[in-house]
Amino acid sequence: MKQQASMLTPIEIRILADHLASPRSEDALANAKSHQCAGKLTLSAPPLWNRWGNNVRNTRYQSPDNGGISRTAAPRLKLQWAFGFPGAARARSQPAVTPEAIFTGSQSGLFYALDTESGCVWWTFDAKAEVRSAPTISTDENGIAETLYFGDFEANVYAVEAETGKLLWTRSIKDHPAGTITGSLTLHDGRLFVPMSSTEIVNAYSSEYECCTFRGGVMALDAKTGEPVWRFHTVPEPQKAGKNSEGVNFYAPSGAPVWSSPTIDAERGLLYVGTGENYSSPANDKSDAIIALKLSTGAVEWVRQTISGDAWNGACSRHGSLPNCPAEDGPDFDFGAPPILTKLAGGKDIILAGQKSGMIFGLDPDDGGKIIWQTRAGMGGFNGGVHWGMATDGQTLFVGIADTPGNKFAEGPARQGIHGFNPATGKALWSRLEPDICEDKEHKCRTALSSPPTISAGMIFAGALNGILRVYDSKDGQILWTTDTRREYETINGIDARGGSIDSGGPVVAGGLLIVNSGYDKFGQIPGNVMLVFSADDKGAGQ
Repeated sequence: MKQQASMLTPIEIRILADHLASPRSEDALANAKSHQCAGKLTLSAPPLWNRWGNNVRNTRYQSPDNGGISRTAAPRLKLQWAFGFPGAARARSQPAVTPEAIFTGSQSGLFYALDTESGCVWWTFDAKAEVRSAPTISTDENGIAETLYFGDFEANVYAVEAETGKLLWTRSIKDHPAGTITGSLTLHDGRLFVPMSSTEIVNAYSSEYECCTFRGGVMALDAKTGEPVWRFHTVPEPQKAGKNSEGVNFYAPSGAPVWSSPTIDAERGLLYVGTGENYSSPANDKSDAIIALKLSTGAVEWVRQTISGDAWNGACSRHGSLPNCPAEDGPDFDFGAPPILTKLAGGKDIILAGQKSGMIFGLDPDDGGKIIWQTRAGMGGFNGGVHWGMATDGQTLFVGIADTPGNKFAEGPARQGIHGFNPATGKALWSRLEPDICEDKEHKCRTALSSPPTISAGMIFAGALNGILRVYDSKDGQILWTTDTRREYETINGIDARGGSIDSGGPVVAGGLLIVNSGYDKFGQIPGNVMLVFSADDKGAGQ
C-alpha cells in the first residue's frame, strides 16, 4: 500500500482518506463513559484560552497574567497526561480551556469536556459529524464560561451548556451539498459569525461531476437562538459556462471559500475574512482576498485581492489535468490563515495577513485595506507558505512557514521554520530555518510549520509536520525546549494512541499548561490520535 500511495498527489491522498471509514462515535462514547469524573463540572472562573486566536482579533497571544508559561518554567516542561481519541487518524480540533475543563472536538464527532488536572471526562456531546474547529466560549455577566459554540464537518452549528453539555440549539448553515465548516466560529456582541467552505474541490476530481456551484462566504447567527441574521457570498450565483472535454456542463464563478475564523474590528464595525481560490474559470474578484464586511448587515465595505485569476480544484494534477481542472490551473494560493488585527507601537491599527504563496501583508483598515507593505516570507506551497495562521504581540509578527514542495508557482528557496517581522514595515527581523531531520522526502522528515504558532512571555510555541513541538525565544528564534510527539503514549483513558503531524490546530498555552493535538492524516502526513498536556514544576503564571 505504501508503494502504491507514493504515486498519489496530495489531493488524491485526500480523496482516498475522505472515503475511508471514520471512527464510530458509539465506540468513543463507550470509552468516555468508562472514564468519567466523579460529581459534576462546576465552572467558577473566566476562560484561560478561548476561540481560535484567543481573542476576536486572532492574535494568538496569551498574557502571562492569564495562565502563560514562564521563561524559567519552559525548559522544564514535561508530559502530565495524554488523552487518546478512539479509532481516530487525526486530532484536529484546537481546545478551549478554563481552570476546570479542557473542551475539544474529535474525528468521531464526540465533543469532550475533560478535567484540566486529570483528563477524566466530565461530559460528552455527540455531534452529527467530525468536529474540526476550535470551540468558542460565551461568558455570563461575571465572566464565567456559560455556552460553547462549535461547528461540524456537515456544516451544523451547535450551542451547548458549558457545565453540562446540554444542547441549547443547533442549526445547519449548509446551502450546498458539499458545504462544510473548516474555520472556527467567532462570537461578538450576541452574534456568531460562521465561515463557509466546502469539499467541492474533491468532487471536481470526477470527470462526470458538473463543476462547480459552491459559493464561499460567511453566515451570521443570533447566538441565543441560532436564527439567521445575514448571509454573505463571495461569488454570485454560478451560471452555466460551457462543457468540459467529457461533454459535462461546468459552471462559474464558484468557490472562494472562507477556510478560517473571521476577525472582529469592533471600533470600525467590521468583520475581516480571508478567502481561497475559485473552483472554476473564470476566477472572480473576491478569491485570494481579504474582505471587510459590515458586522450589522454583511455588506461589503472593501475587498483587497492579492492574486487574481486563481482557479483550482482537485482535477488539477501533476500527472496531467483531468477534465474539470480550470483553465487557470492554480496557483491555489489561499488565505487559509485568519487576518490579524493588531495595534502598533504608535497606536495605529493594522491588518496582518499571510498567504499560502509565502507572501505576508500589512493592510490599512482606515484606507480600504490598502497594502502598506508586502514581504516574501517563504517560497509558497500546497500547504503554505503561510497555511493556518500567524501570531503577534504588536511588537513582532511571528510567521510559521511550511514551504512543502509540489507547487509549480513557488518562488525562491524553501524557508520552513519560524520567522520574525516588524509588523509596521514588514522588515525581516530574524529567521530560524528548520532543516529536514532525515533524508527521506516525507513529512516525517520535514520540520515545516503549517499549524499556527502561539506566543506568550517572550516565547513562541509551535508544532511541525514531522511531530516536533518546540518553544522558541521570541527575540531571535533560539530553541528553548523541544520534544518529539511522534511516538506511542500511555493514555489516561486506556486508548492506544500515537502522535503524528501537528497541523491545523496550534498549541494552546493556558493555566501553566501547554496543550497540543498530535496526528493529522491528510495529504500524506503522519496519522495520530492524541492530545498531550505538558506543564513544568512551577506551572503558575508569569513566574
